[in-house]
Amino acid sequence: MGDLDRLVPSGIIEQWVYHLRRQRSRASDAIWLIDQGFTLHDGMDGVPQNDATARWRAEQETVVEEVTALLALYDGINLGKVDLD
Repeated sequence: MGDLDRLVPSGIIEQWVYHLRRQRSRASDAIWLIDQGFTLHDGMDGVPQNDATARWRAEQETVVEEVTALLALYDGINLGKVDLD
């Protein structure tokens, strides 16, 4: 990867991390709702046409996995436990 020409201010990084945590929380909530029996449907003009629950759950699981990995990297960098070379 190479060195960056400029640093990103820490306040911006903290905002990104805050939003990543919120995104992961929302995805986890969506998974919980689906596990409780809620369903999602694709539709047109307010009429449900196709059950999209399985697709939506898979997408939310991916969000949780990817954001968790990013947050682990962030925490590892801050604690000096990640070798970036």
